[in-house]
Amino acid sequence: MAKYFRYAIVALVLVSSTIFADETIPQIHQRVTDYTNTLTYQEWRMLEKILKEFEDSTSTQIAVLMVNSLENENIEEYAYKVFHQNQIGQEGKNNGVLLVIAKDNHQMRIEVGYGLEGVLTDAVASRIIRNEIVPNFKEGNYFAGLVTGIDAIMRATAGEYKADNVASQQSAGILWIIIFVLLILAALYSRYAMARQKHVIGGANSYYYSGWGYGGGHRTSGDGFGGGSWSGGGGFSGGGGATGSW
Repeated sequence: MAKYFRYAIVALVLVSSTIFADETIPQIHQRVTDYTNTLTYQEWRMLEKILKEFEDSTSTQIAVLMVNSLENENIEEYAYKVFHQNQIGQEGKNNGVLLVIAKDNHQMRIEVGYGLEGVLTDAVASRIIRNEIVPNFKEGNYFAGLVTGIDAIMRATAGEYKADNVASQQSAGILWIIIFVLLILAALYSRYAMARQKHVIGGANSYYYSGWGYGGGHRTSGDGFGGGSWSGGGGFSGGGGATGSW
C-alpha cells in the first residue's frame, strides 16, 4: 500500500510540475552536461560516445549532470526535477538514469527511472556510489569516477553488476583500455580537425570548441566521438535511487 501511495504522490508532483515548470532546472541537450568544466573536451566526448552506443544498443538513457552548487536545494528534489523536466528514458519503458554531481557541495545522486527500479535498486545504486565513484572523487579523479560509475550503472541495468566481484573489476579494466584507445584517436582527430578548420577559415583564432560545460560558445559535437543532439524520450522517475557524498 505504501508503494502505491508513493507512486500516487509522484504522479501528482508530475502533473503539477508540468504545469508549473521550474525555470531554474537546466534543459539537458547532451548525455553529459558539465557546467563546472571539470572534464576536458576529450573526456566529455568519450563519455558521450559510451552513453550513445549504450543507448543505441539497449534504448536505456543515461544522463550525467555536473553543477557547481545546489544553492541550498535538496539534491534528491533537484535530481528528481531535472529527471522529470528532461523526461529521461523512453516513454512507456521509463528506462532512464540520471547521475547528478554537485561539485562544491560534495554530493551526488543516482536517480532511477521507474522501469529500472527492479534491477538498479536503491541498494545497488548506493553501492555504485560508495564503491565505484566516491573513492575516485575523494582523490580528485572525477573522470575516473564517472567512468567506473557509468560502467557499473550500465551493467546494473543489465542485471550484471555485483559489488566487489572479480568479473566486475575485469569489465571495468576492459572499459579503461577501450577509453584509452579512443582518447588517442580523439586526440589525433582533434589535431586534424583543428588544422583543417584553420585552413578553411584562415586564422588560428577562428577555431574554438565549447559545449561540454557551456564555458564559451556552444557547439554540439557531430564528429563521431561526441553524441550529437540529444533529448529525453518521455520517461519519468518513481523517486528511486541513492544519494552519496565525498
